[in-house]
Amino acid sequence: MILYQRDLEVSNPIAKTHNKPKWYMRVKIKGMKGRALVRSTKLTEFEDAYEYAKEEYLRLHSAIRLGHTIDEYTFEQHWNEWFERKIKEGVWTESRQRWQYNYFKRYFSEYFTRNNKSLLLNEINGSVANGYWQWRINYWDTEKGKALKKYNPKRRNTKNTATLNTSKVPANKTLKMEQSALNQIIYDAFENGRIQQVFKLKAPSVGNKDSQRASFTEEEYNVLTRYLRSYRDNVGIFKGTNVHKMHMLQRQQMYYLILFIANSGLRVGEVRELTWQDCKFDIDNGNDELIAEIRVSQNTKTKKVRNVQTQPSANTSLQRWRQISPFKKQKNFVFFSGSTDEQKQFTDLNKTFKTILKKIPYNDREDGLLNDADGKRRSLYSLRHVYASFRLNRGVSIYDLSLNMGTRVVQIEKHYSHLLSAQRKSQITQMPKRVKKDDIKVVEGSLLDTAFEAFKNGKLSESAFNEIVSLHTKGG
Repeated sequence: MILYQRDLEVSNPIAKTHNKPKWYMRVKIKGMKGRALVRSTKLTEFEDAYEYAKEEYLRLHSAIRLGHTIDEYTFEQHWNEWFERKIKEGVWTESRQRWQYNYFKRYFSEYFTRNNKSLLLNEINGSVANGYWQWRINYWDTEKGKALKKYNPKRRNTKNTATLNTSKVPANKTLKMEQSALNQIIYDAFENGRIQQVFKLKAPSVGNKDSQRASFTEEEYNVLTRYLRSYRDNVGIFKGTNVHKMHMLQRQQMYYLILFIANSGLRVGEVRELTWQDCKFDIDNGNDELIAEIRVSQNTKTKKVRNVQTQPSANTSLQRWRQISPFKKQKNFVFFSGSTDEQKQFTDLNKTFKTILKKIPYNDREDGLLNDADGKRRSLYSLRHVYASFRLNRGVSIYDLSLNMGTRVVQIEKHYSHLLSAQRKSQITQMPKRVKKDDIKVVEGSLLDTAFEAFKNGKLSESAFNEIVSLHTKGG
C-alpha cells in the first residue's frame, strides 16, 4: 500500500492558487485481478489519511479472501443493476416493472438517501433497513407528503386527482409487497458479495385488519350497469362535448370490460393479457345456457394456465365487443389502448373507472358509487369481488369457486366469510325437531326409557333428551 499526493502544479499548471492537496492510496493485494486499485482518501492530513488507508486495506483484504467484490456500491447503483437484470431475465410483466420502478422512485430511493447521497450498501444494516417501515407508514403525514398530495404538475388544469387520493396509511398488502421487493434487493446484494451479512425485513401490521374488501351490493351493481349504458352511449349525466369517434370506442370498451370482469371473475392483470385466441364462445353449460371459456395465460399472477368458465352474459358481451373492436385477429388483445392504427396493452383504466363511479348518483352520497358503505374505495378489482359475492350467494361451493378464480379456498374463506355465513344460514339456524312427550313410545329397559326417566326427574336437559330421541328415531 502506497500513500501519495499529486503534483498540482503539473496536473493544472495554469491555476494561480491551489487547495491543500489530498492523499491518495494505491493498493495491490494478492488475489486482486488486474492492476492495483487507486483511490482518493479525500483527506489532506497524512495521519488521518494513513488511518483511513489502513482500514480500507483491511476491508479489501477481507473482501478478497471471502470472495466478495472490492468495489463499494450504493443502494441506488445496486438497485439499477438489479432492475435491469430482472427485465432482461423476463421474470416481470409490464405492470410489475412499473410497480418496481415507481416504488423505487417514490419510496426506496428517498429513504435510503442521506445528505442527498444514496447510502452505501455497507452502511445499511438490519436496524437502518427496518427503520423504513415507520418512515413509510407516516410518509403522507410529513410536510413533504402533504405537499406532494397538493402539488402534481400532471394534475394542472385537469380533473385528475390520483395523488390527492393516495391512501394516507398504506394497506397491509401494500407493505407486504414492498417487503418482498426490499428483501429481494438485499439478498441479491449479498449473493453478489456487496454486503457482508444478509437480513430479512418484516413489515408491521397496520391498523386496518378488516379482510372484507370493497365490492358492490346487488342493488349498487344494478345502478352501475344502468348508468354504464348512458356512459357508453354518451347521453344523460355522461354526455360530453367534442366526443369524437375514438372517444366513443374507448367508452364502449370500458362498458364491455366492466361487464366482462364482473361476470368472469378474472383479475385485471389476467384481462390485460387476454387475446381473442384465448376465448371460446357459445359453450353449453348443461343448463341450456351458452357460456364462454377463457384460457388464462401463464404470464399472469399465478404463473399457471387455467380455464375459466364465465357467466352467460360475459359470453354475450365479449361477442358484441368483438363486432365493434377494430382488432379482431386471433392474436390481438381483447382490450387495448392506443389508436386504431396500433394496438397496445392497456395499462391503468382504474382512473377512468373511478371517475365513472364518482359521477353516478346513489343515496345522496357525495362521491356517488366510488366508496362502499364503510368508506372503502372501489376499483376495477372490486368487480372480481362482485363475481365472487354473487356466485357464493347463489350457492356455488367455495372449492368450485377457488378453481375458477385461481385462488386458494382459505383466501375465499378469509375475504368472504360474511357471505359464507349467509350461505349456510339454514344449517346454522337449524334446531333439532322438538319431540312431544305424548308421541314417544318407550320400550321398558331401553336406553330411551332411561333417558326419559332422567328427563322427567330433571337430571337431563330437554335439548339433550330431544337429541337422544332424534338419534333413536334415525336408528330405527
